[in-house]
Amino acid sequence: MDYRCPVCRANLGKRNLSQTIAPRMEIQCVHCNSVIRLNLHRAETIIVLVNFATIVVLAVFAYWFQSRGLVLVAVGAAIVGASALPLLERTALRTWPRYTSTDPGPDR
Repeated sequence: MDYRCPVCRANLGKRNLSQTIAPRMEIQCVHCNSVIRLNLHRAETIIVLVNFATIVVLAVFAYWFQSRGLVLVAVGAAIVGASALPLLERTALRTWPRYTSTDPGPDR
């Protein structure tokens, strides 16, 4: 994942604690103070939604059947989903820009 600011090209990989705890779609670059937007890849969204749906379905079945085994499978699905996003960032989305500029520019 490319964590550089699209305006000043400063590395934003080391985020502030406030941005880590409460992520927002639009933030200000700490170097140039320009407003930049989080650039989500479609695969990230799909992984999160599928993982959440899987956990909910498994939890409902675990409650319905009173199965401890299904609870463990639901916890395992949560662990797999939590590890899938960092793995995706380090493999397939290595050059994907994490941030985009909110300014459309003069040529658009």
